[in-house]
Amino acid sequence: MDGIVLQLQAEAMGDSIDIEMLLRKAFLVARKLKLKEFEDWISNELNGYKEKIPDYRIISGQIKAWNPYRGWIPVVMDEELADVASKKTINSPISTLSEAYNDSDGSVRMTIHGALTDFLNENINGYPTEYCFMTSRAELHKIISAVRNKILEWAILLEENGIVGEGVSFTNYEKKVAANSTIINNYTNNFYAKVDNTKIKQGNNYEK
Repeated sequence: MDGIVLQLQAEAMGDSIDIEMLLRKAFLVARKLKLKEFEDWISNELNGYKEKIPDYRIISGQIKAWNPYRGWIPVVMDEELADVASKKTINSPISTLSEAYNDSDGSVRMTIHGALTDFLNENINGYPTEYCFMTSRAELHKIISAVRNKILEWAILLEENGIVGEGVSFTNYEKKVAANSTIINNYTNNFYAKVDNTKIKQGNNYEK
């Protein structure tokens, strides 16, 4: 049987393996090699982010307002504000993104709460209503694909440094190489952006 790192490479190359299963296998590798930063990144992908969020989780979309007669309609705002509002950082667990991607018919609706809702009500429409961030199914796929690519790149890096595993185990030499490699230990350093909060609903579920 191939070592677990080579298994990880093969499974990351296609879409047949569920992204959560792939992350769990990568978590096992990171834990056995005592690679805390990569382990924490995987844990955040599986459970959701509370602090720093990777850059690849910034998606594009459009803020819309609920109109009781016309449904969700685009919010008209000045160009500078519209540019800022067209981007959103997603902190949800990968399972939520995967479910929304698989269940969506093309669009995905993310609810907006708190201070942003208050700001929009006071400065945009002039009357209280609900708002959402509308994005495409393809934007969610970009996140899922980025996670798969990063696991593949990491597994290749491990192999390039002589770390492949014996089944699901690693030799003391492999563990030592992993512990002493700055590149391997600092692999996640360039992943992160600032935090934001969202809740996701499928775009074909607009009931009020």
